[in-house]
Amino acid sequence: MTLFNGFTILLILSSVVVTEADDDGAWKREMEQKMEEVLRVVQRQEDMILKRDRVIDIQGRNIEKHSEEIGKLKDMILKRDRVIELQSQNIERHNEEIGMLKRSMKEKTLQHIVQHAESKVDNATHKTTNEQPQGGSDSKRLLIPVSQDQDAVAFYAYMSKNFGHVGNGHVYIYDTVVTNAGNAYNHHTGVFTAPRQGLYAFSWTIFVAGEHLDGETGQFGEVTVHLVQNGQYRGSVYADTETNYEEEMSTGFAILSLDAGDVVMVTTPSGAQGSYRSDTLGRWSFSGFRVA
Repeated sequence: MTLFNGFTILLILSSVVVTEADDDGAWKREMEQKMEEVLRVVQRQEDMILKRDRVIDIQGRNIEKHSEEIGKLKDMILKRDRVIELQSQNIERHNEEIGMLKRSMKEKTLQHIVQHAESKVDNATHKTTNEQPQGGSDSKRLLIPVSQDQDAVAFYAYMSKNFGHVGNGHVYIYDTVVTNAGNAYNHHTGVFTAPRQGLYAFSWTIFVAGEHLDGETGQFGEVTVHLVQNGQYRGSVYADTETNYEEEMSTGFAILSLDAGDVVMVTTPSGAQGSYRSDTLGRWSFSGFRVA
């Protein structure tokens, strides 16, 4: 702004000198008009500078405000991370407590079973002793071992209705439970959980329909069904219908060595289509029992 003021003063002095040398009025007016134009240009530039300064000032305030907001967001993220960490710690602690409760319940259940079996043996022994004649030959009779039904593990379940629309990775749930000794099969998830180590036998049956029973269109029934232990393939069956009203069933059987807590289920990895029957004509079923 100082440069423009100096330039303006020089123009005024030059005008005075020229005026003294030349009294031409028209020329003087022309010079005055030019000087006015220069002054207007200078004024516009000063206004532009003022506007620019105001814009810079506003931008500076916006930057400060954004910096404050960023700082608040960082604080919120840190607080959230601390909350998540505390929740994770609580979950781990609760899982440990649940595990301890499960172990305690299992120990108490086993203890109750043993005590119950011992009580039955004691009662049977007492009854046999009281019934034997003294000095008679019956005094040498051997006691028959008492059967411990609590140790049995066996289940049989089937699906209660026809179905379709089987997608990839489908887990089959057999909702109607006929037998579930040991309560190792879960009819809500379709999963069998081994209560203890041993050899287990499993059987699964599928029934593919040659008609559309559940709103499907296109091809008729075709499916591959796997028996899976802890996510690992252990066996499979396959059925396919090619013509209308053609029905096809297939059954698989496997004997597996399981550890306590191992899970076994029936799944379809991919490629299923059409409808599947499970009615009085034939059932989708899943069964198993502990061999030894």
